[in-house]
Amino acid sequence: MTSSSKSAAEGPSASASTAVNANAAPVKRYSLFTAICLIVGICIGSGIFFKSDNVLIATGGNVALGVAMMLLAATTIVFGGLTLARFAARTTGHGGLIDYAEEFLGPRRAAFIGWNFTFLYMPVVCSVLSWVVGVYACMTFNLPGTFAWQMGIGLAFLLACTAWNILWPTLSGYFQNLTTLAKALPLVLVGVIGLMVNDPVAQLSSDIAAAPAAGTAWIAAAAPVAFAFDGWSSAVSIAPELKDARRNLPRALIAAPVIILALYLGYFVGISCFLGPQTVIEAGDASLSLMFVKLFGEQAGALPNVIALIAVLGGANGMVLATLRMPQSLALHHMMPCERTVSRMNATLRFPVVSAMIALATTLFWVGVHAVVSTLALLPNGDISEVVVAMTMLILPLYYAEALRGALREDAPALMRVRRAVAPAIALASSLTIGLSSISDPTRWPFVMAFTALLLVMTFALTPKRGA
Repeated sequence: MTSSSKSAAEGPSASASTAVNANAAPVKRYSLFTAICLIVGICIGSGIFFKSDNVLIATGGNVALGVAMMLLAATTIVFGGLTLARFAARTTGHGGLIDYAEEFLGPRRAAFIGWNFTFLYMPVVCSVLSWVVGVYACMTFNLPGTFAWQMGIGLAFLLACTAWNILWPTLSGYFQNLTTLAKALPLVLVGVIGLMVNDPVAQLSSDIAAAPAAGTAWIAAAAPVAFAFDGWSSAVSIAPELKDARRNLPRALIAAPVIILALYLGYFVGISCFLGPQTVIEAGDASLSLMFVKLFGEQAGALPNVIALIAVLGGANGMVLATLRMPQSLALHHMMPCERTVSRMNATLRFPVVSAMIALATTLFWVGVHAVVSTLALLPNGDISEVVVAMTMLILPLYYAEALRGALREDAPALMRVRRAVAPAIALASSLTIGLSSISDPTRWPFVMAFTALLLVMTFALTPKRGA
């Protein structure tokens, strides 16, 4: 998402001074492993631990159809990652969604995409994730589960997370690696145990045979599952600070989606085989607790709340890490006012502090909006993050369409052109399908219109003319 300006130096600063100006090269803090952990960590939130029953309800207890639905929902991240990896390999700058848009889509669409990610999508998701941190903290530590307590804890975490990302960015990377490993371990454990206890081949074979009688109702549940895969594109924001980004970012965008899909499928099939589909449906959100109790005794029933808290802490940290850099990226691409001030690196911290403060203020604004919408129940069975996620799913196809057009126009044999067009074509179709289905509820239309109007005003009224 974020990127340095194309005129920024490619290597380390030649000056021995600690002063850093807006055009200094970012510190190369992050490794390929951190990039993969960032993508995996953002995507694997608490939702996957509590979605198995929803999937099975939608499929009538058919595990094979649940696998198919997860594969359908995963196509956006898998093939979207493959498509963005091509831009990452071809870009002449440091990388990032704004950089790709400016180089391959043109300045106007780049500004539209940049304002969306900087002031809508990422801070809105950060605001809601902070609240979710409070939700699971209250559940884990037996605190009052009121919205005020949840939001208060979420705000405290948001401020603390912002502080350590600014003062010690490397610590944030370590935290991301640790939380990713911590929440991936239960997914692996459930998958391995479930597959060892019962024969998954027999379960899936019988469900495949019964699939034709299930109709097509199961497809409607693809949109909610898609949110479990959301957030992967945020990892592109660390491209300027990624070691050997030109090679490592494409690797991360290819490896991470495959890892996420494998973990999700292993968990879903594992818990379904261990407990049985009907038991998972009856247990609902407590299905993971039930499995832990069966494995380790009654005292282990509270462990899923701890796991979910770790999961959402990692996801929120990853989003904050990415969001703080977004205003600087927009300024370096000459797409927002006061660009010299916003893009400046702090001489001591070697971090864009002004950019971080703008991002924090924007996130706090959306925290307030989320509080009002939730308190007044303006979005039944949902929140504002679901709306901006759906809108972003409808914006990312701008990249996929350009990649598809480029693949078909390449000076290459016809078969090779078709092969290169497969990934962007699937990413385009799946992203549009899931995005449109996610905003099909009429209660979301006023928010879609309001967010769209705000985005258009920012793009056309606030973008400096030289960036237009």
